[in-house]
Parts: sequence; structure tokens; C-alpha cells
Amino acid sequence: MYDMKSLYEAETVQDAIRLLQEHPEAQIIAGGSDVLVQMREGKRAGAELVSIYGLDDLRGVTLEEDGTLWIGSLTSFSHITQDPLIQKYIPVLGEAVDMVGGPQIRNIGTIGGNTCNGVTSADSASTLFAWDAVIELTGPVGVRQIPIRDFYIKAGKVDLQPGEIQTGILIRKESYEGYAGHYIKYAMRNAMDIATLGCSVNVKLTEDKKRFEDIRIAYGVAGPVPMRAVHAEEAGRGLEVTDENIEKIGDTVLKDVTPRDSWRASKAFREHISKVLCKRALREAVKRAAGYEGYAGVTGADGADEAGDAAGGRNEAASEAVRPGTQVHSIMTDPTSQRQYKLIRCRINGVERETMVDARASLTDMLRNDYSLTSVKKGCEVGECGACNVIIDGECYNSCIYLAAWADGKDILTLEGLMGPNGELSDIQQAFIDEAAVQCGFCTPGVIMSAVEILESGKEYTRDELRKLLSGHLCRCTGYENILNAVEKTMKKRLGKE
Repeated sequence: MYDMKSLYEAETVQDAIRLLQEHPEAQIIAGGSDVLVQMREGKRAGAELVSIYGLDDLRGVTLEEDGTLWIGSLTSFSHITQDPLIQKYIPVLGEAVDMVGGPQIRNIGTIGGNTCNGVTSADSASTLFAWDAVIELTGPVGVRQIPIRDFYIKAGKVDLQPGEIQTGILIRKESYEGYAGHYIKYAMRNAMDIATLGCSVNVKLTEDKKRFEDIRIAYGVAGPVPMRAVHAEEAGRGLEVTDENIEKIGDTVLKDVTPRDSWRASKAFREHISKVLCKRALREAVKRAAGYEGYAGVTGADGADEAGDAAGGRNEAASEAVRPGTQVHSIMTDPTSQRQYKLIRCRINGVERETMVDARASLTDMLRNDYSLTSVKKGCEVGECGACNVIIDGECYNSCIYLAAWADGKDILTLEGLMGPNGELSDIQQAFIDEAAVQCGFCTPGVIMSAVEILESGKEYTRDELRKLLSGHLCRCTGYENILNAVEKTMKKRLGKE
């Protein structure tokens, strides 16, 4: 159970604003990968929460009539990476958010939550700085737009006014047309780690590809908030594209970055890699700008056709001022205990279920306690180990940081649901036995559920790609190679490539 005072579920943007006004001490929860972890750590213990998780109007990417890309604040990292508009116009953003945590975190984490938490290490933030992103905020007096550089006030604090929520992130056409970029994250591990330093670079070359027409260099963890290296940018504009000039630009970033000493890295080390990462990112961005033409010729009509959505066709409810209305919420309070409950209906392992859940309960709590699905393990309970991993509507999630109240209307699959009517094992379960991929067995159910998502895609992955797709799991027995063998062999068998 989470130590929360109350949970209010918003059903529209206007409803969320009203709830924030009625409960001024309440905090917004979007995907929960930050808020619930901090609550578990005691940092937000006893908080009132307004959940906007169900506001599907704030999900997705669309192209406005003027060529502006609008990214809904509730769009998950994995959906940003896979979105065709992102891949066509600003692929570096998809690459950056694909470095957040592990696959389960990327399925639940939202770009709005990543920017609104105000931390300098957010993988999306430095890249959004490099794209001159604009933050769309909706509140009691309507909509306001603010450049991302002004949105960050200080460490852990952003410019959200009382009653406001972030509804979108805008990338103007002039900010991406003709530009190419690259993001580099330096961390101790390749997954499930916070950046020691992040550097995102965008370049626009002259028509003959020989000079820098424009350069944008942005950093995370190089100061208390994400920042731009404005002196280095100015030094590089107009210069010829040469190794010597790239070295010069990279050395100039020390006029801007202000890293600190921490247990992750010293100030001196961060200053050193600030220069190194800038030079590496610049070189890669130049290669992309010189050889990739997908950034040019953006038009509202063409982009709309490719996106399968009318230009400017996003739900305009997010852009309207708050309207009065009669809103009935499904969270109910027990007057004798002040506890809140919600009646949810969902499908678990192919069976329709209906149950009353405590608003404080995680999906792990519900699956284990109400339905005795003990394959869902309680491990770290902060979304790091992957032992509680289940599949929800076809995607993997750490059920420990997924509220049971959010399960309403969902299709949930656990390890028990893989077995046949007489207890027959599925092919991936049998493969884990055949390849000795099972040791103590505690983490195994969660790993197998990730394997199910991988296999159901019907795609063929390289071994390195499989490593990344399984990176959201920690196995204390360190049987990773055997796990890879089991997944790889099952994949090839299903594809007829044994």
C-alpha cells in the first residue's frame, strides 16, 4: 500500500484543474514512475494526488497546420520513440528517451512527468532544450506557452502555477526544419541508471554543407537545471566544418557548464566529459545533417497524411479554459475509516474480473492479495528489479508502480496465464528450463513476461537488441546469458529460423 491521503481521478483536463483548485495541496500524478517511487521513499508520504493517467487526449504526437509538432504530455517514452512523426522530423528525441530506465519504465513514464519533475538528469530535457521546445500549460485562466528554458526555475522546481497542468510540448517548424542532432548519455550502466552527464547537439549546415549555419548544444547534469552552452553555440556559428573547429567549439563549453561534485562523479570529471561528449555529438550530428534529408520540406498537409491524422487535429479540449460541469468520480470514501475505494472491472489472464480496490494499493497488491497470482513477485517495489513485471494491454509494466485503480478496463496477463488448461508450459517457459535460465526463480516470472512481449512482436532481434529489451530486470543469480539463450532460441523457433 502507498502512504497517500487521497486519490482523485480526473476525467478531463478541465476536471483536473478543478480538482487542483479544490485541493490546493494535491500533487499531479501522471505515469507515477517518479511520484510513487518518492512516496515509497517517504518523500511524498501522506500526499493527496490528482491522477491524470486516464486523460488519453494528452497522449500522442500530431502535426499542426503551421508545421509545429505537438507532443501530448502523457505520451510515454516508448510511444515517442516509435512515433512516425518523431522518427521523421526529430528522431534524436526518440533516441534520447529510449535511454530512460528500462523497457517497463519507458512504457509507463511520460515526457510531461520527465520535464515537470524539474531534475537536471531527465534524458528528455536536454534534447528538448536543443530543439527550443515550448511548454504548453493549461490552467484556470486558460492556456499559456513558455519556452522550456524559462520553465525550469531551479533544481526540482518548474514554473507551474496553482491549478495548472502541463498539457503538451511544442517544437516549432523553424526549430527542427533543416536540423539534425545527436544525444549522448554518459552513465555507469547501459540501462536503469541516471545520467552522470547528458549532451544533446543539433546542427544546421549551410546549403553546401561546409559551414555551421546554426548550432544548439544542451546539457543535463552540467548544472542545477538543464542548460544551453550559449558561448559555444555562438563560437561555432559560421565556422567551417572541420575537426579543428569542432575541437574549438567543444572546448568553449566550459564557459557555460557549472557541474558539481557528487558521489556519481567529480566536478572535474564532468567538466572533462562535457567537452568530450560535445565533440562526439557534434561530429555525429554533422554526419546526419550532411547525409539525411528527412528534416527538409516539412509541410502541414504532407505530414498530416503520413501521421494518419488531420493537421491540427488533436483534441482541443486541452487548449480550452476550464468550464464548470458536473463531474462524478469513481473513487469512493469510507466515512468510518477515511479510506478510498474504487470498483474496477478488468480482464486477468483471459477471465473477466470485478473487485473493489483500495486507492492506495498497487497492481502488485491486487494481483497477489485478491487473486493469489503469486508469480507477481514483490521485490524492490520502486520499479527497478522487474520481478513484478506483467503485461497490460500488450505492454510490459512494473506492477509495483502501477496503481490498482488504473487497472479498470485493462487486459492483464501474468505468468499463470501462459499455461495451458492442464498446466502445460508455454514454449518460452519450457525454453527457460531447457537452457537452465532458471536459478533461484524469484525474478524469472517477470523476465518471462518481458520475453512474451518480445516474442509477440513477431520481429527478429539481434542479441544486443534482446539485451536492451530485457534490461529492465535485475537477476542476483546473474544468469543473464542463459536467459538470452532461451529468448533467442524461442524467437528463432517461432520465426522458423532454428
